[in-house]
Amino acid sequence: MSVSKRIKYFKQIAILLTIFWTLLTTVFVVYQFYNEEKHIEENSLERIKGVAEESLAFVFWVYEQKAKAMSDDERYNFRTNFSLKDLLALLAKQSNMEFDIAPVSKDFTHSDLKPSIKKAFHNVKEERHDSFTIYENEGTKYLFYVKPMFANKACISCHVHKESAIGDLLGYTTIQMQVPAFFKANPQSFYFLIVTYLGTWLLGLFAIWWIHARGRNYLNEKTKMYEESMYALIDMMEKRDSYTAGHSQRVAEYAKMLVIEMGYSSDDADFIYKAGMLHDIGKIEIPDAILLKPDKLSSIEYSLIKRHSTASYELLSREPFSLLAHVVLHHHERYDGLGYPHGLKAEHIPFFSQIITVADAFDAMTTNRAYRKSLSLEEALSILKEESGKQFNPFIVEIAHSVFAGIKLPEDTTQMPKDLLEEMRFSYYFRDQLTGFYNVNYLKFLFAHANDCRFKMLCIDHLNCTNFASYNKQYGWKKGDEFLHLIAQTIKEIYPDAIIVRVYSDNFLVLHVKPHTHMDYSKVDQLLSEQNLIMQYQHIDLETYETLTLEILEDKLLHLDN
Repeated sequence: MSVSKRIKYFKQIAILLTIFWTLLTTVFVVYQFYNEEKHIEENSLERIKGVAEESLAFVFWVYEQKAKAMSDDERYNFRTNFSLKDLLALLAKQSNMEFDIAPVSKDFTHSDLKPSIKKAFHNVKEERHDSFTIYENEGTKYLFYVKPMFANKACISCHVHKESAIGDLLGYTTIQMQVPAFFKANPQSFYFLIVTYLGTWLLGLFAIWWIHARGRNYLNEKTKMYEESMYALIDMMEKRDSYTAGHSQRVAEYAKMLVIEMGYSSDDADFIYKAGMLHDIGKIEIPDAILLKPDKLSSIEYSLIKRHSTASYELLSREPFSLLAHVVLHHHERYDGLGYPHGLKAEHIPFFSQIITVADAFDAMTTNRAYRKSLSLEEALSILKEESGKQFNPFIVEIAHSVFAGIKLPEDTTQMPKDLLEEMRFSYYFRDQLTGFYNVNYLKFLFAHANDCRFKMLCIDHLNCTNFASYNKQYGWKKGDEFLHLIAQTIKEIYPDAIIVRVYSDNFLVLHVKPHTHMDYSKVDQLLSEQNLIMQYQHIDLETYETLTLEILEDKLLHLDN
């Protein structure tokens, strides 16, 4: 799994944990507050039961006391004038409840009472014991309690219905009270629980996202460190071969332009940009002798240079570049199946690899290489079109024509050494190991990149040591090399500011890049005369804008009068 996918995966886990923690906290809050509400209802019920018992006992006690103190006539007057409702109203005022009394004969079936209250009356009448119900009215919760009134001795003694027997249901005493909400009944506990659960929830969220952030930062840091190591390799390549690094950046930019034109997301654009930057990183394994060769590669050398795509894949196969590795591995496959390393064809080649292929080829054609000059924009686009369906995906070529048509090509893409350090890196192909002078490969390189040189050749001296083979025959090759090295040192003393090239064994070309006076060859002539050798001298003045190749120069020297 790629790092970006891991980060997304961790984020999804964090989101799921956040949802789970929120739901869990909500369940606990609901459960806690539900229990608190139930506790308040239970307390209210216990309270209303006690009040009901007291009120009923008080009513019977009043009747009993009045019955004892009154004559028969007074009892009758009491029965007709005394109001139980007045007594209950007094009790209600003291207990903050609503009291009422109703005869057993009252029909509640067709009344406008709530169904739960009607059911409570029915339960009392049928089952002959207390009943209650809790209901809501306009958002307020109420407890309605019904207590039956059974006839006793005191009640019968003053009751108008003397035919009632002890134990008969005479009526109902009803009590109604408002059940306070939790936040009203116990505001301190209510707000304490709110703060506690809110704090717990926030603390849990903080822990989840802190862990997520730590994991994300760890992965990002790991990715950053690995990316820095990869880009450090690119930096090494840049110091080793400045063209390769500039080439990688241009390929990355071209590939990004193509995917954006195709409508891909910014993430995909960043992805292919990284692939373009790293597509040639495997060249770090390629020897300088092959990587910097200023001439066509041999078949063996070409098989080694092809190794760079596999080497790139191996370097990038670990996280966080594993997805990039597959794109880089196949960026030298051809649409017709003739590419490398696996000879994949058409749709079997990863599409982003095919994009890198087009961007890579376009930049290679439009920049200077060691063995040739760059092509124009029109020539490069024409070759892309010619190779459509062969080397390149036709769809990508079509997009490339529209994207690259107005592009500004890079100007300074030479592989010419820019300083002494870069010149030393070219020493394998450009330096003669015996004399320390430049060799003929460097001369070819100079002629191929004459316009990019930091200097201008003014004229050329040709020094030809004739019959040097006789010295080798007389003294041997080792002595011959030692003597040739001595000749080279003497020539170097004569031309301290010139570029000296050894060509074809005992021939030396001196390239003058600064104005000079007539040279004194007496030391060279004296050195050679001691061994019966002769140095021939030729001089060629060059025109300001004259174009030279090794073949043209050789032809000039052969037809030049000594």
